[in-house]
Amino acid sequence: LNEIDDKFAGNDFLRIHQSFLVNMKFIKNISRYRVLLNNGILLDIARARYKYVEEKFIAYRGEV
Repeated sequence: LNEIDDKFAGNDFLRIHQSFLVNMKFIKNISRYRVLLNNGILLDIARARYKYVEEKFIAYRGEV
């Protein structure tokens, strides 16, 4: 997953957890330590990454 993360860094992909790399196009909402995808799946955000994920997602939504 690290290699994929490096390959897609700077694109629409965001590493939210050691186990999850998410395309921001498919994020419906972010709430406290969770990402809700458009298909209804909830994924946990690592506590250490939460602020980073939140900032990146807000910036992404502003660009789209």
